[in-house]
Amino acid sequence: MKIMLDKYRILKTQRQYMKMIVANIINRFGDSIDQIAFTWLVYELTHSALWSTIIVGLNMLPTILIQPFAGALVERMKKRNVMVVCDCIRGVLVGSIALLYMKGLLKAEMLLMVTLLNSTVEAMRMPAGIAIIPKLLEENSYETGISLNSSLSRAMEFIGTGCAGIIIAMFGIHSAILLDTATFFMSAIIISMISYKEEMKQTQLTIKTYMNTLKDGFKYVFSYETLILACIIGALLNFILMPINGVLPSYINDILKGDSNTLSLLSIGLSIGSIVGSFAYPILFSKVSKRKLMIHTFTTGGIFFVMLIMLPHYLPLTIATLFVFGLFVAIGVMTSAVGTYLSVYLTSQVDSEYLARTGAFFNACITSCIPIASMVMSILLQFTYYINIMIGVGVLCFMIAVILFSIKSVYLLDSNQ
Repeated sequence: MKIMLDKYRILKTQRQYMKMIVANIINRFGDSIDQIAFTWLVYELTHSALWSTIIVGLNMLPTILIQPFAGALVERMKKRNVMVVCDCIRGVLVGSIALLYMKGLLKAEMLLMVTLLNSTVEAMRMPAGIAIIPKLLEENSYETGISLNSSLSRAMEFIGTGCAGIIIAMFGIHSAILLDTATFFMSAIIISMISYKEEMKQTQLTIKTYMNTLKDGFKYVFSYETLILACIIGALLNFILMPINGVLPSYINDILKGDSNTLSLLSIGLSIGSIVGSFAYPILFSKVSKRKLMIHTFTTGGIFFVMLIMLPHYLPLTIATLFVFGLFVAIGVMTSAVGTYLSVYLTSQVDSEYLARTGAFFNACITSCIPIASMVMSILLQFTYYINIMIGVGVLCFMIAVILFSIKSVYLLDSNQ
C-alpha cells in the first residue's frame, strides 16, 4: 500500500489536472444520483417499462451517432471552454426538468426531449475531456493520473448510487434532480479555473475545413492497427458484460434463491472490484504484458460465467453466494484494469492533434456494442433459456482469449508500452 501511495504522490505537483479530477468526481456523483432519480421519474410519469427502455436507448444515440463527428469540431475549439459551456447547458437542461416537475407541468415527451439534448451536449464534452488531459498532465504521470481519476470517479459513482435512494425518500425526486443540477455548475466553475496553454488552429472553420478535419481523423484512426484493436477490445468487453446486467435479477432469484439484498451485494462486489482495478493499475499491471492482461481478462470472463452456473449446484447456497461475490470482485478488477489501460493507451500513443477525434471514435465504438448486445440477448431469450446465454457468453470469452493469444497484432500493444 505504501508503494502505491508513493506512486500517487507525484500527482501533488499536477495541480491543474487535480482540478479536473475534482470536477469529474463531482460530475460522477451528480450523474449517479441522476440515473436513479430519472429512472423513478420516468416510471412515475408513465408507469411503463417501454418508456424507460426508449429513454435509455435515446441516451446512447448521441454517443454512437454524433460523438465521432463532434470530435472533429471540438478539435478546433479551446477544450476548457467547451467543457465549461457544456456543463452549464446540461445544468440548465436538468434544472428545467426539476422546475417543470415541481410545477406539475412535466410530461414524458418533455423528458424524452431533454434527455436527447442532454446526451447531445455530453457528446460534445467527452472528446474535449479526453483531449485536454495531455495539456494538464505530464507524460510520466499518465498511468497514475488516469488511474486516480478512474478509481475516484467509480468510488463517487458508488457513493452517489447509495445516496440517491435516501435523498429521494427523504426530500423527493425534485431535490435529487436539483442536486444533480448543482453539480454541473460546480464542475463548470472548477474547470473554468484550470490554467493551461493551448495553441488553436488559425484557419477559419467552414464546412470544407470541418469535413477535411473529419476525414483526416478517420484516416488517422484506420491507419493504426493498434487503435482499431483497442476499439475492438473495448467493444467486446462491453458486449460480454451486458448479460450480467440483463439477466442478473433472474439468476439471483432462480439460481441463488436470493432477493434485492443479494442484488445489492453483487453490485457492491462489482463496484469494489472496479475501484480496486483502477486504483491498483499502476502497481499491479504497469509491468504486466498488455497482451497477457487482455488474454487473462477474457479468460477470467469465461471462468466467471461458467462458475456462476456451477457453484450453486455443488455448494450450499450461502457459500455459493459468497464465492459469486468474489467472482464479481474479480471481474470488476480485470475489466476496470483493461479500461484504465485503454484510456492510458489513447492518451499516450495518440497524437494530441488527433486525440479528440480518436477519443470520440473510440467512445462511439465501445458504446455501440451495448444496444447491439441488448438486442442480441433479447432475440436469443425468445428461443432459449438465459442460463444457456450465460454459458454461451462464457464460451465466447474463452474463444476471444484464444484469438488474442494467436494473432500477431496483439503483440503490438506491448511494443507501445
